[in-house]
Amino acid sequence: MDDFESHVSVLSPGITPHEPHSHPEEELLIMLSGEADIVILCPDGSYIETRDRIRPGLFVYYPAFQPHTLHAVGIEPATYLMFKWRAEEESKKDPQLETTVFHYSKGATHIGSESANGIFQSRIFDHPTGYLRKLHCHVTTLQPGAGYPPHSDAYDAAILLLEGTVETLGRRIGPLGVIFYAAGEPHGMKNVGNALAFYLVFEFHRNTGELILPQKTHESWRVWRNGVHRFPSKVARLVRRFLTIPHR
Repeated sequence: MDDFESHVSVLSPGITPHEPHSHPEEELLIMLSGEADIVILCPDGSYIETRDRIRPGLFVYYPAFQPHTLHAVGIEPATYLMFKWRAEEESKKDPQLETTVFHYSKGATHIGSESANGIFQSRIFDHPTGYLRKLHCHVTTLQPGAGYPPHSDAYDAAILLLEGTVETLGRRIGPLGVIFYAAGEPHGMKNVGNALAFYLVFEFHRNTGELILPQKTHESWRVWRNGVHRFPSKVARLVRRFLTIPHR
């Protein structure tokens, strides 16, 4: 991505943030509280309007140049998180993801399975967009004490923590915290609370090919809380700092 941003907006009941408009960025809008109608207009200029009611547990994807707006309904303010991005080079993958409302729930992660070491995931979608070779989304649930060791991915990722408390990048994150992992940057996560941690993950896969990560990167990070080896001293110091944070 050549440009990426995120913001949170709060709409009072009955408020629309703007008239229906379009722009070159692709967007993800995740409802955090309250309710709103997603208003979509046909991009062919016919001004045919469709509305979808969204509430917490739902989010919507808009492709570039899709005319849209939002209308807060109900008696409570509507609060939502937005991710927006753009790239100079367009994707050559077809078919591309269209405007879609998606549903997610903690029940989809199949708590009770013992095959994932306390980490439970469920894919929501995996699809090319106008700017990305692939936009991927899944939900993850971590049991208390569960986590994964530091590793690097060849794509950028954004996470919205919905429930629980986790530790990552040397910080403790609570509900509705937003985490961004840049491609190629080492990161790990652990549930340090007494309850389940539940979060949404979005992966932004590059249109021009993934980053080339060093061979055996994942194997090298396999040592979890037992020391770090085979890495430059600066990286090793950062990892030791993460691994020595008290876990309560």
